[in-house]
This record gives sequence, structure tokens and C-alpha cells, in this order.
Amino acid sequence: MCFAHIIDLCSGRAIRAASGVERKGVSSGDKTASDPLAAARAAVRAIQGSGRRRDDFDRNIVDGNAGGWFKNGQRSVQVKQLQLLRDVRTRWDSVFHMLHRLREMRLVCLYTSLTERNT
Repeated sequence: MCFAHIIDLCSGRAIRAASGVERKGVSSGDKTASDPLAAARAAVRAIQGSGRRRDDFDRNIVDGNAGGWFKNGQRSVQVKQLQLLRDVRTRWDSVFHMLHRLREMRLVCLYTSLTERNT
């Protein structure tokens, strides 16, 4: 057997189990409420799905770094100029990369979501 294929099958099963696909009693109405992976995908899709939102996301990084908006505790942090990544069904490690980048950019995502609701 191919070792990479075995890892792909096992990780796919673990991702489905963690995302609530295999859970009993989860309503199909609002999957993001009980499914952190669906919530992460929805956040990435919301920002990456629109050219204007991507531009706003980039602008928030530049302006936030210049203005000291992003804080970790009491100190200001500089956020790298990166975009969010989407996961790909056929690439098992893409879920890890999507979640890792989302965590890395969480300060910008939070600020972007707050300013989006106020406009």
C-alpha cells in the first residue's frame, strides 16, 4: 500500500469526524454553530469570495500595522502581508494550512469583520 494514500484516507476520516459530518443529531440548518471547521471555511470564503473584501483585508493589514491596531496583550504586533488560504478536498494537508493561516491572521480577520458590519 502507498503510505501517502493511507495518510490521506486516515486524515480525511479524522477531518470529517471533527467537522461534524459523522456526528449524530447535528442539525443541517446551521452547521457553523457546532462545527469549528465549517466556521473557519465560512470566514475564509467570506473574505476571499469578493475582490473588494480581499482589498479591504489587505488595506486593513497595511493600515493596522502603521497605526498599531493589532495588539497581543499590551504590545503592538506587526502582521505579515498575507492572504487567507482555502482548503482543497483532494489535499488533506490544506485543512491544516487553512487553519494555520487563519490563526496567524486572526487579528486582521477580527478587525475586518468588525469594520464590515459597521459599513
